[in-house]
Amino acid sequence: GFIGPHLVQYAMDRGHQVTLFNRGRTNTHLFPDAEKLVGDRNDDLSALEGRRWDAVIDNSGYTPLQVGLSVDLLKDACDQYLFTSTRGVYTDFTTAVMDEDAPVGPRNPPASDWTSYRDNKVLAERIVQEAFGARTQITRPPVIVGPGDRTDRFTYWVDRIDDGGSILVHGDREDPIQYVDVRDLAEFYVHMVENSTLGIFNTVGPGSPLTNAGLMHSIKAVTATPSTFTWVDWDFLIAEGEQAQVTLPFWYRPAGDYLNYGRMINTRAIEAGMTFRPLAVTAKDTLDWHRTRSEEQQANLRVGLSREREAELLEKWAAA
Repeated sequence: GFIGPHLVQYAMDRGHQVTLFNRGRTNTHLFPDAEKLVGDRNDDLSALEGRRWDAVIDNSGYTPLQVGLSVDLLKDACDQYLFTSTRGVYTDFTTAVMDEDAPVGPRNPPASDWTSYRDNKVLAERIVQEAFGARTQITRPPVIVGPGDRTDRFTYWVDRIDDGGSILVHGDREDPIQYVDVRDLAEFYVHMVENSTLGIFNTVGPGSPLTNAGLMHSIKAVTATPSTFTWVDWDFLIAEGEQAQVTLPFWYRPAGDYLNYGRMINTRAIEAGMTFRPLAVTAKDTLDWHRTRSEEQQANLRVGLSREREAELLEKWAAA
């Protein structure tokens, strides 16, 4: 629902013949010229039987069962299988060099503990690798942002900064931030398929290191509303009951298991041809898209502080 439309449009613009497989329930009006197969990856892949494709791009695989079904059916029906995994597969983010060879999965658990989002993605990766071997393509993106993102983790910031006023920013100005624009990801996918680029890639952006302050000021540059930023200490906010990725969206405190969460190494992806558009472009396009949403959607973001809670916390911080 997010990566898909950007990916399909770019592939078709490049002249590729695209077949879509889904349940046929959402955005069925999109891409009338593409072949559309209806089914359910959980229990009905019959529409895929007896067919062959040059490549398969799997954006929605969540559980090993789901991925196992499609891999079993398609392992002899395509030349490449590109699986969208996640940066979250890594055991933790404490390794000095956080590249694709860093440890993945939980720390020495019994098999019955493999139940989290991270663990399911690790198992799904293994299923793809076992079936496709050298034909495997796996990407590990961070937070994916851009027009169409309804998680609101990045959208919260472009919305908040565009509204202006006194803005609470959690953490330190130097906290490292990584993300990827959905269009950069989609374009890299098509590039990988076109060039038979195989292997595992940390598809994290931007192309050069970005800090918390850099993120805020880059977004501010595409707005016209006066605003000021106040950086509020993590310890204070945690003591006040606020949580990373919930009321404090988009990045974690760079400490403990998340020490290098915002410092993943993307050299392999860049060498394979991945490129990144400027943050200002991502921010402006996301803001423009957000302002086309309904008033209710704009007023009720899924994450972030309410204006009332933000003002309360800023007042407490000033008095601390």
